[in-house]
Amino acid sequence: MTRFFALNMETLMPDGSTNVLLPLRLPTQKELRSAVANMIRDIQRERGETDQDTADRLGISIGTVRNARNESADLNALTIARIGAVYGADHVNPYNALYGATATRVCAPTEDPLCHMARAVSRMCDMRCPDGPGGATETPKELLDALPDMKRARAALDGLIARTERLRLVA
Repeated sequence: MTRFFALNMETLMPDGSTNVLLPLRLPTQKELRSAVANMIRDIQRERGETDQDTADRLGISIGTVRNARNESADLNALTIARIGAVYGADHVNPYNALYGATATRVCAPTEDPLCHMARAVSRMCDMRCPDGPGGATETPKELLDALPDMKRARAALDGLIARTERLRLVA
């Protein structure tokens, strides 16, 4: 099922008004809550944080973290912005994906992306090895375990791209 599609100028919103500004349908509350829950779970898995750790770093209550992780409550815009500020812009990607976007943390432009890319590619090769847990196809756990390496590779490559794009400004 395709989640995103272009709307024409005459597409009607649920309240009957015409959507002339948004090219994508608005996500449902269930989709928004699921995205936020995935953000919290990803942060906690990657950093080994408890609900209390996450609450302390974001300046919110443990109950708010627990409810968001369990998809039983919404987070406000300020808290979502704090997640990006505290953990990095890439950690709000499950939310951004609802709007067809992605955010990438950019490494220092002096960092060589080659070692990060090689590590990510090596992990991907290991995942697709016929002797691996999923055979020639990666398992969801393998993908989630490799996600930090893939994110570091993307961030380092984006740093190089940013450095290269700045060269156009002086040329």
